[in-house]
Amino acid sequence: MEVRRYLSIARRRLLLIIAIGAAALTAGWLITPRADVYTASSTLYVGSRSIDIEPTSGEVSGERVAGLDRLIKTFTAMLKSDVVARGAVERGEIPRSPTAVVAATRAEQVPETNLIRVSVTDRDPVIARALANEVAESFTRQVEEFEPREAAEDTSTPTDVVSVYEEADLPSVPVPSGLLRNLVLAGLFGLLVAGGVVALLEHLDISLRSTDDVERRLELPVLGVVPALGDELPVTPPTSVAKLSATPQRRRPEDAPVG
Repeated sequence: MEVRRYLSIARRRLLLIIAIGAAALTAGWLITPRADVYTASSTLYVGSRSIDIEPTSGEVSGERVAGLDRLIKTFTAMLKSDVVARGAVERGEIPRSPTAVVAATRAEQVPETNLIRVSVTDRDPVIARALANEVAESFTRQVEEFEPREAAEDTSTPTDVVSVYEEADLPSVPVPSGLLRNLVLAGLFGLLVAGGVVALLEHLDISLRSTDDVERRLELPVLGVVPALGDELPVTPPTSVAKLSATPQRRRPEDAPVG
């Protein structure tokens, strides 16, 4: 009984449900970028010279390892800065603004390593690669200004705090736009919104449309139903009645005058 009632409500509000669903799908299609974009990634290595974690030092502890992780997180946050982006744009003479470069840059630590992956997304694969390499190089130069190299007795040991481990390659495959996923999510969201709107309208609608509505809302049994005949009632039009009354009646022979 309830399923039939819900189907009846859905059929009655079908146009509203279709309109809300179409609006949600249109919004999902509009917010999805349809131009191909490319992502290039370079990799940075964070050295441990500033924090001595050598086993022979006798100072290895959880605090020092946590300090190295904090240093990597700090470097990851610094990579998405206007200073680094401006240095990358100026050094590489790339036709992009520093603000756009910051928005297109993503930096994240490779899990369980001392590596930081720097990714830059752009509509031009050549510029994406150039920006990924220049951002990494600009960042290493910024770190050298804050933490300059220290003279080491063993020249074979690297003293850089951070250095470029792997340069970015030219991307050949564009990043998936995610149009199908956005349309599916937009459709589900539209159905939820349509269901909420229909439920609200049904809650505010106090009209009785069937015997089931009467029994459910009034909690009384229905004894009888007057059918809605509409235009099928046998009613004589007024014009026909007027014409019938104006028609003269024929005299019968017995009503003739005698004389």
